Amino acid sequence: MVQASIKRRNILIASVVIVVLVISSLGALIIYNQLLTTHISLSLSTNQLNIIQGSISEIEVNVGLKGNPENVNLSYSTNSSSIQCTYDNSKGNSSFISTLTISVPDSTPTGNYSLTVKASGSTTMANASCIISVLGKNVTVSGGIQVSSFWAVNIDSLQFKDIRTNAIFTVAYIYGQNGENGYSIVLRNEETYIVTVNFHYGVSTFTPFSASIHVGNLTVYAPAGSNVMQEQDFTLNYAQ
Repeated sequence: MVQASIKRRNILIASVVIVVLVISSLGALIIYNQLLTTHISLSLSTNQLNIIQGSISEIEVNVGLKGNPENVNLSYSTNSSSIQCTYDNSKGNSSFISTLTISVPDSTPTGNYSLTVKASGSTTMANASCIISVLGKNVTVSGGIQVSSFWAVNIDSLQFKDIRTNAIFTVAYIYGQNGENGYSIVLRNEETYIVTVNFHYGVSTFTPFSASIHVGNLTVYAPAGSNVMQEQDFTLNYAQ
């Protein structure tokens, strides 16, 4: 009885040892296979990018590699024949970062385009996508001026000063026959302008005095497929 019990116990212990060894071997085999396999991760710094016609922009491409090192090459595809892209670093055999420069010629129609970045190794690959919104270079901006003053005021013109370039654009203020007063001017998309109103003031129809007042800032933005901004109104408060 004692010998049989010992024998059964030894068999049980041996069985447990065998199971442990099998599990350990399988775990080691899985880890080994993971080390032999390349895993690629790919991400972009943005999934949507606005670019004005005739301009360039950049996005950051992050490539992650785990497991067995192998050479990875970057490529791209887009549904626009005119949009061109270049990498500052298009290959590597470990994790790396590349800058993708996107060039949009003046002739590119406004609209939304898809850009797909592809990282390809010898055994695996990964994709990441981005929407390129091509915006019109020039936008027709229009609106009116609301006057708040006890003086009689005649508006002469509006001046738009580009904050980035200091370029100044001036447009005459038009008084329509049916009270449809206002301005219309072509400005650069995605630029911010300091707006100044030039005017004469006085009493009734006698307005011999001139003045200029800053009435606010205007950021021009027309989305892909549009080139107008309407109802961009300003208020002129003059109490001197």
